[in-house]
Amino acid sequence: MFSKFAEKVGLYDFLAPETKKRSKSKESEDDTTTIANSFSDEQRLKSRRLDAQLKAEKEAAARGPKFFAKKQRVRYLNKTTNSVCDAVVVGVHYDDGPDNPYYTIKYKKHCEEILDEGSKRTYISEVEKQTNPERLSRVPWDEDATWKVLQ
Repeated sequence: MFSKFAEKVGLYDFLAPETKKRSKSKESEDDTTTIANSFSDEQRLKSRRLDAQLKAEKEAAARGPKFFAKKQRVRYLNKTTNSVCDAVVVGVHYDDGPDNPYYTIKYKKHCEEILDEGSKRTYISEVEKQTNPERLSRVPWDEDATWKVLQ
């Protein structure tokens, strides 16, 4: 009798609510959808960042040969060693006017050190320096290499 009364007034749903049973396949579908959505979100973010970088590099190139974008991969000519190495633009400076930029770049340099016992130790040092655009040249667009720089 109490159960009929509780059902009529809606108290039964409150005291003993029905539990909805989800099938295992539905749960795994939801998990798969969540993983796919997060993967696609990461892909969209990667795509947007790469598109923005490509656009910035194209705009810099359109301004002239001495203009480069921040985070652009370049080749750097080191006049003291007469060598060329891969570098990344980490800063763009217009202290000398908008038509005379100079750049802060980072590159990796192979170094050798002679130890006390006469043996050599080789290591890689990351160098950050300022340079003028005449020592820089463009490299072809490479999505994977650019993504490594952007991360």
